[in-house]
Parts: sequence; structure tokens; C-alpha cells
Amino acid sequence: MFSDSLYSLVGTVLALAGIFAYFTGLLIRQKTIYNYTLKTDGAIVEYYLHYPDFASSFFKGIAIAVILIFVFIALLTGSLLFLIGPVAMAVIAAVKLLNWENPVHHRQTAPWHRHEFVTVDHKRLMVIIHCDDVTTGFAARFPSKELMAKYLAFLHEVLPPSAEYIEKASNWK
Repeated sequence: MFSDSLYSLVGTVLALAGIFAYFTGLLIRQKTIYNYTLKTDGAIVEYYLHYPDFASSFFKGIAIAVILIFVFIALLTGSLLFLIGPVAMAVIAAVKLLNWENPVHHRQTAPWHRHEFVTVDHKRLMVIIHCDDVTTGFAARFPSKELMAKYLAFLHEVLPPSAEYIEKASNWK
């Protein structure tokens, strides 16, 4: 096939490189969804990676296909010893994919009265509240400046009057 024409080989390699670059780009630009809950005693954030709606079914389909392929090959060759070794590890990975769920992570702040510093990053639309060490804190990310302004107004109400507000670019991820 490729020995006949160098152009078909180059075209195939470029197509595969393009597909690889596309999927690599999807992995690099993986979005994280943040949901904030503000209460009188503190804030809670739950966050998780964004996957399309069909991701769970897609992963389960891949897992079932892998298991069926290995069982079919074992039956075709007539050797159950085929299922021992690397195939057993692949089946274990496929079973883990069958049980895949997108994990939701939770994080809670300390009570409002313990916070002494607030770092405001207008460029990244982030507000980070700190207790006593400005290197650690609770980072809140916002989709718009209006929502960030509402959050800052809320913080002025619930944080102690001695809280220090610092406006600077943060190095938080």
C-alpha cells in the first residue's frame, strides 16, 4: 500500500499526527467546573473535571469491547492460559472502566472570622481568602467581573474589619 506511493504514506502520517494533536489538545484544555456555596459560617466549593455527557457510556463500551475481544481470542485459540498475565491486567483495567464515575471533590473554608487577608486578582478574575498565611488560602474563580464584585461586597460584610485586601496578580493555578 505505502510502497506504491510516498504521498499516501506522508498523507497517512500527517492525518495520524493531526488526530494525535487534536486529542492531546483536548487533554491539555480539560475544563474544571466549580460550584460555590456561601454560608454564614464559611464557603464550600465542589469541583470536578468536565466530561461530555456520553463519556461514561463511551468508557463502559470500550471496557466491554476489550473484555469481549480477549474472551473471543481465548475461545478462538482454545487456550484459557491466554487470559493469564498481561491480559488479566488489561481485564482488570477494563473492569475499572466499567465502574468509572467522574469524582466530585469538596473543599470548605475556615470560619469567616479567622480570615485576615484577601488577595484580589482582577486579571484572572480570582479572589483568594487567607487565614494567617498568604501562601495558602481558598481560591474562588469567577466567570464575570460583576459576579466577582458581588463576592467582594459579600466578603466586606462577613470578614472582620481588620482583614487586609491586597490587589495583585496571583500565581495560583
